[in-house]
Amino acid sequence: MGQKNLALCMIDGTRSVFSTSYITEGEAGGKRAAQEIIRGIMDNLADTSSLQDPTVKVSISIYITKTRLRNDLASICPREQFDKFFVGLNEAPYLNIVEVNSKRDADKKIQGGHLQVNLNSSNIPHPEHLQLFADLPQTVRVFFSGS
Repeated sequence: MGQKNLALCMIDGTRSVFSTSYITEGEAGGKRAAQEIIRGIMDNLADTSSLQDPTVKVSISIYITKTRLRNDLASICPREQFDKFFVGLNEAPYLNIVEVNSKRDADKKIQGGHLQVNLNSSNIPHPEHLQLFADLPQTVRVFFSGS
């Protein structure tokens, strides 16, 4: 099996990054938002002549503070509709929702922290998420959207 190339996309969604029109559409809006994200990344990859490789796979992680966003949008979107938006968004292949408690927690997950992993009695620093994937020979592009 040949080596596949990877495009990594990390989105800090701890502040609302989605149009309220998508969110108020519930599950259908989540699916549309996911399609737009994927289409934008694929269009960008297609515009780069050196990356016109059909083996490029996309991995998307969106870090959210769901409770805070739900509270911030309560006046325009009922709770059930908001939750269904994320159901639709999370159904997209290669797209993962990561719930965090704060912007700081999102930063820690994206950048890595000072977490030490104990393997066979030796402490090994936990690599930063971005650095881990950026250093892989299969990674052809890293996209980041954040605040």
